[in-house]
Amino acid sequence: MVKISDAILYVYAYSWTPGFCYNQNYPGCLAPQEYWKTNFTIHGLWPQYSDSSYSEDGYPSYCSSEAFDSNIINEIGYNTMMEKWPNVQSVPEDADYDSFWDHEWSKHGTCSELSQLDYFDAALNLTEYDATPDVLQQAIGQNMSADSLRDAMDNGVANSAVLQCDDSYILTGAYTCWEQQDGFPTVQVACPDKVVKEDTCYNDMIAILAL
Repeated sequence: MVKISDAILYVYAYSWTPGFCYNQNYPGCLAPQEYWKTNFTIHGLWPQYSDSSYSEDGYPSYCSSEAFDSNIINEIGYNTMMEKWPNVQSVPEDADYDSFWDHEWSKHGTCSELSQLDYFDAALNLTEYDATPDVLQQAIGQNMSADSLRDAMDNGVANSAVLQCDDSYILTGAYTCWEQQDGFPTVQVACPDKVVKEDTCYNDMIAILAL
């Protein structure tokens, strides 16, 4: 089994729902929660190698066959998960609503060396320490400098915030990178080159869409 001590760090992936939902008719896009309109939501917490020579993909995946336990979501709180880590492509009434969390655990969480409860809690806790920047919230419905958003998210650490855009200029999400200790994310660090190169906001100015 690949161990998180080999992976060195985490990529914390956010989604900007207004941009992700642009021209989409997913159920969550048509009936968004208020939180999604002004805050990043969680896409995932992904173990990542600091050196891409560990694997061609640059990250470990599917490290064990431990099945996703939906009872964990009930323990955390279903409403909390739907607000901060939503599956906007479905609705809570659908039997497969938790398929997104199942996927994130199976592909990434099994490589974290954390229990399922600790893995999901660790990602949720980062929303408290790594909140949506004020400059982003103030720019909703407008354009803003891509570099100013990177600067607001990097906490003074160069190359530790990576933006995701559709059509090069519509913000859809972001990544930050985190050192870990015993499987828990601790402090923000520079992202590996492979992650930095995944920045897809190529324009100087990017659109911060509103829902």
